[in-house]
Amino acid sequence: MSNLQYDANQLGYNADVIVIGAGLSGLYATRRLIQEGANVLLLEARERVGGRLATSTFNGEIYDIGAHWISTEAQLLRSLLTELSVPLYQQYHAGTSALTIGKRTRQFKQRLPRISPFILLDVHRIHRKLNALVHKLQATNHNFTKILEQTDRLSFGAWLHQECRHATTIHVFEILCKITFFAQPDELSLFYVVDQVNSHNGAANLFSMRPTMNKERVAGGTQRIAELLARQIKQHVITDTPVLAIRQDQESVIAYSRGSSYRARYAILAIPPAVTEQIYFEPTLPAQRDALHQRVVMGRAICATLCFDYPFWRENGKSGIIISHQGPATLVHDVSPAHSTEGALACLISGSDAAHWGAQPKSERLRALVNQLQPWFGDEITAYRGLIERDWSTERWTRGATGFMPNGSASYIQSLALPIGRLHFAGGETATKWTNTMEGALTAGERAAAEVISELMSGGYLRKMMASD
Repeated sequence: MSNLQYDANQLGYNADVIVIGAGLSGLYATRRLIQEGANVLLLEARERVGGRLATSTFNGEIYDIGAHWISTEAQLLRSLLTELSVPLYQQYHAGTSALTIGKRTRQFKQRLPRISPFILLDVHRIHRKLNALVHKLQATNHNFTKILEQTDRLSFGAWLHQECRHATTIHVFEILCKITFFAQPDELSLFYVVDQVNSHNGAANLFSMRPTMNKERVAGGTQRIAELLARQIKQHVITDTPVLAIRQDQESVIAYSRGSSYRARYAILAIPPAVTEQIYFEPTLPAQRDALHQRVVMGRAICATLCFDYPFWRENGKSGIIISHQGPATLVHDVSPAHSTEGALACLISGSDAAHWGAQPKSERLRALVNQLQPWFGDEITAYRGLIERDWSTERWTRGATGFMPNGSASYIQSLALPIGRLHFAGGETATKWTNTMEGALTAGERAAAEVISELMSGGYLRKMMASD
């Protein structure tokens, strides 16, 4: 007999579909389902929508403390922003930037950092090797199993130590891993990295030496995208409703929250795998799926923004950009509001640095950031007016920044988006293209919605379809 009891006072179905998680993926899936005539409930654990799209305010100005950049390749996202009339502005990068490796700081402008041509050649050689591994794994030949096992057995860090000809090249990829995956190279499966190279159309895109170039920002912050989407479907959104347990049978899915239960024909879980693992399932998920959730590790990231009266660094001919191997911040960039005199520097503390500094008092993190930035920006950096920050590892409903996979992940990666009975899965981690980006979140939401629409249509449940008959 089931341990989960459905509320008998709620007769029949509450909806055709329950979507769990009002991040970008869940919101987009919900809207798509509604457009096709489905009755949908979107349940969100937080009191706000947006998930990893989050903003904070200082002195009346809004700053992103989660996902923030819009790339030129994000076609679905750009189309959505046009539809929602959300303006964009260019990431500021005019002036001199800095790359710090060891005790040496190298200056650069819009071109690549001024590092040794031997190091640049080595970086490009690693890019070519990663791209070659993608092609080898895509080819169907007798060596496939051998190559797969070799890449899945090695960590990316171990592979770099084998393949890089210079220690500085390893340091460069350590920086880029912390920016891209919020993790150290030793934590990543080589197979997973190769899979992500494929997802992002090549190693040069995934590991860009100029991570801020050709990027745009959302005026008013990226959470605004989620809020505008939620406004369109507000009658279907229920916030402050964490799903703690899910029961499915041959006819329905029931989601249980605090004192409430919701019954639907299907469910889409648009939440990180680490959060899915916190839900009690009845019957229990298949062992393979449960093992998958345990193998998706959430990257560690603290997004900290230092606020100033004005962007003084621009007057000094500096872009505000620092890329550093030292820490605490791996990446610093100018996030000054587009239509204000205020100045702000966003500081990304990630990977092992986030694990260390997240355990320290806020005053210590602030002191360490100022000490890191002072040699480059000068004493004016000490005139900050405030610090706003978000440690994503402490967020109960995300458990970190984005998910990555360690060694032994090859047999699990392709299962991330596979349905389990009446349960379907969305979220940036499940995207096969542009994984763990806003674009990927949208495509994953669209894919999961299409799966459920097909199921509803085959069962004759969509009102839109029946109305046309």
